[in-house]
Amino acid sequence: MVNIVKLQIVVLIEKYKKVTDVAAEMGLKQPTVSFHMKSLESELGTPLFQYRSGRVLLTDAGRTLYQYASRIVALAAEAERSLKQYSSLSSGHLEIEASYVPGTYLLPNLASQFIRQHSGLDISLSVQPDTVIRERLRGREIQLAVLHTYDGQDSSFTTRTIARNEAVIAFAAGHPFADIPNISPDQLVLEPWIQHETGSFLQGITDEWAERNGVKVWGHAVVNSPEAMKGMIRNGGGVGLCSKTGIEAELAAGVLSCIPLPGVQPEHGEFALAWRKDYTLTPLQLAFAELAAGIAEEE
Repeated sequence: MVNIVKLQIVVLIEKYKKVTDVAAEMGLKQPTVSFHMKSLESELGTPLFQYRSGRVLLTDAGRTLYQYASRIVALAAEAERSLKQYSSLSSGHLEIEASYVPGTYLLPNLASQFIRQHSGLDISLSVQPDTVIRERLRGREIQLAVLHTYDGQDSSFTTRTIARNEAVIAFAAGHPFADIPNISPDQLVLEPWIQHETGSFLQGITDEWAERNGVKVWGHAVVNSPEAMKGMIRNGGGVGLCSKTGIEAELAAGVLSCIPLPGVQPEHGEFALAWRKDYTLTPLQLAFAELAAGIAEEE
């Protein structure tokens, strides 16, 4: 049976290509790492490592082993993190990644409430593009995330809705749209739009809306940040599709206004906690999921 330390070495050799860096990462001496490498080759009866120009590369057999080693090492780390959280809900570490809108406008409130209930906890909140988070979930790099999703979009995840998404057209206070009743799709696309980057869920809604209504959006700027989008709209740079959740403060302050998307509606989707179907939430993660779902039901 190959032990986990040797498999970790295989994974780190692929990452760093140097024994010294692997030793530093693992807190071992270089001769110890070299010994484990030779021992592993002896156990498996085949060369796994090759040395070229001061670098250590995996052989074909080594790359085959790496495919399994990376998964085993990830599972072992996941198991260790999970078991540590069973000792108590009053201490521990909760890690969550979220896409831009829920990570900026929903999770700060949820995380604050959770910390008040469990004051000994540490929480890490990271905001990433939706596509990056999905890949990290699938790759077991993270266990819990908040995504924008549609029914049946990804069968590999379990999801729990925490908020509905309502996509609206936002514009600066005083914009002529505020005085026009029942704006048509044709009227709406005469205005310059500030668009989201390709691949974002809001840009996906924009594209689907335009296709369903047979119109072409005139986009003269592209941004990858909800805050940048709001700033440009607020300063008269154009109109843009926003999640209403993300502009509630500006609507209340009167610096932005909004209207529903006219015409044939695309699916707006929802914001949901997501985890892999083959993963069991720890008590800490489950407590957070129940808090989020409870708040969603109240609203």
